[in-house]
Amino acid sequence: MLGALEAIAARAGQYLLESFRARRGLDVVVDKGDDVTREVDLALEEMVYKMLRDNFREGGVLYAEERGFYRWGDERYIFVLDPLDGSYNYAVGIPMFSISLAAGAYREGTLSDLEYAVVVVPPTGEVYTASPALGARKNGAPLTRRGGSRIVFVAISNGFPEFTCEVVKRRGYKGRSLGSSAAELAYTVEGVARGFVDLRGRLRVLDVAGALTVGKYVPGFKYVLYGDGAVDAKISIIAGDEDFVNEAAAYRRGD
Repeated sequence: MLGALEAIAARAGQYLLESFRARRGLDVVVDKGDDVTREVDLALEEMVYKMLRDNFREGGVLYAEERGFYRWGDERYIFVLDPLDGSYNYAVGIPMFSISLAAGAYREGTLSDLEYAVVVVPPTGEVYTASPALGARKNGAPLTRRGGSRIVFVAISNGFPEFTCEVVKRRGYKGRSLGSSAAELAYTVEGVARGFVDLRGRLRVLDVAGALTVGKYVPGFKYVLYGDGAVDAKISIIAGDEDFVNEAAAYRRGD
């Protein structure tokens, strides 16, 4: 399964990078209030859906960012897709965005179903993968978590909780935001960042399902979800090494 997912994500990543360089697909087709759907989002989602159907003819259920559910055949597999995480970066010309695709045997429609993943960061060429047989990898090599980082990725927007800043300030961490949660969380899994904090209650599981699946196979990585674990649910999350997560979660509780 992983080989097919890698090939699909690679083709989608190539298309996305070519479109970014040509400034294609920028028009907004759906305004969701706190988010928008652009032409490129829909084109990528439809492309990946067709490739999944071609490669997994037996059947599947695709949970996707833009149009929700796609179902075919006997629905034996689950696929979770964010075709363009970092859409605003893409729109304004900032080369930081990613594609997240995760999969597994369809049982409950939750994160626990997912065993395979690919997270592609097209502008940098980085590819994170995961499978039960090979574990977590980056660009084909085993992924080993680094230590010693003082960076914490924080999700900031209008109305974000003040705690998000406090958890960074109280230990002298360096807060950063790249505008692509899937990429930020993949970097956190790798240890490029000490932690990842998004407490807005607006992040969807499918945005970070790929990176969290990669993290399943990396010793020392931990996360805590606040909210439903269904792949299409909105959540808050604290992730990173165990000490950071335990401290941040305790601080959030007021301990």
